[in-house]
Amino acid sequence: MRELSMADIKHVLYGCAILGTGGGGSLQKGIEEVESVLDGRMVKMISVDEIEDKDIIACPYYVGSISPRDEISLKDLPVKHEFPSVESFRMLQSYMRTSFKAVVPTELGGGNTAVAFQVAALLDIPVVDADPVGRAVPEVQHTSFYLKAVPMVPFSLCNEFGDKLIVTSISSDEQAEEIVRAVAVASNNKVGVTSHPVAGKVFRESIVPGTLTLAWRVSRERENALKTGIDPVKNVVRALNGFLVFEGIALADAAWQDKGGFTYGEMKLAGTGKWKGHEMKIWFKNENLISWIDGKPYVTSPDLIILLNKDDASPVINPYLKEGQKVSVVASPAPDMWRTPEAVELLGPRHFGFEIEFVPVERRVSNAL
Repeated sequence: MRELSMADIKHVLYGCAILGTGGGGSLQKGIEEVESVLDGRMVKMISVDEIEDKDIIACPYYVGSISPRDEISLKDLPVKHEFPSVESFRMLQSYMRTSFKAVVPTELGGGNTAVAFQVAALLDIPVVDADPVGRAVPEVQHTSFYLKAVPMVPFSLCNEFGDKLIVTSISSDEQAEEIVRAVAVASNNKVGVTSHPVAGKVFRESIVPGTLTLAWRVSRERENALKTGIDPVKNVVRALNGFLVFEGIALADAAWQDKGGFTYGEMKLAGTGKWKGHEMKIWFKNENLISWIDGKPYVTSPDLIILLNKDDASPVINPYLKEGQKVSVVASPAPDMWRTPEAVELLGPRHFGFEIEFVPVERRVSNAL
């Protein structure tokens, strides 16, 4: 067990924003929400190995698009819950007549990982150094729990207006995605969810361990580079065991649209340096998922496609890329469990409607320019 100060949590969240592949919520908003409840306290972080067999762990998070809220048609209703995800967590505990022993992030991202820390601070329970993906993902069924046939139910939903639901049975996780997304659309594109209440024995066998420590390390490596005058992008690449796959300048602002509770869009980069004369395109559905160089498929999910500002290696969050912005594109291998045939079917290009074969990033790079 480790005790984390707000400074430590900021490092973790910054690293999560990098690993969030353009999604995972607002880093600044996530930091502010944790700061608003921490009040000088420390948050405990435990390893997967510290979970007892009978402990119940659950995932609180937000579902919605990542589009700017001023671009969405908002309902003018009174706000009853400042932190709907915290209320959803309490609701599920009450329904199950138990106290959850710890909280685990549903993904890595500046916003959704912050939810876990916020719940932990308010309810005085630890955060588990893990998540079910090792990145951010667009759909609620994109979890290792799904790969291991661990049910989502029961799960709870709460929006800022005070509308609350407990879902006790669901025909499939894909149907759960449809239901939760519909509630999010009706909730100013943001609904708090708590799902996957899992006993410790099952939890340990169905999670990606150590991902918050990885995020912490990525952030510290970036900061150390900036302090010592080293190229921060190189340090991030090294911390991720990843690859620098492109450098370029945005040809235009990111093109995007809010549709069905998701932010869809694409970005185009004109290559610089060794990539001069070439063009990269990246398609995102909340997160960066498919890339092409000169029209040919390149890195794709489940592997991570990460945009960093070239000068300081700060993450570029979708859909905010601006024309003329200088960026580095870093790719990182997905965790092993996300490279199985079942995982690729779930999170690979064909799931999103692209007839593209998933090729691990290390093979893509070996055949690159």
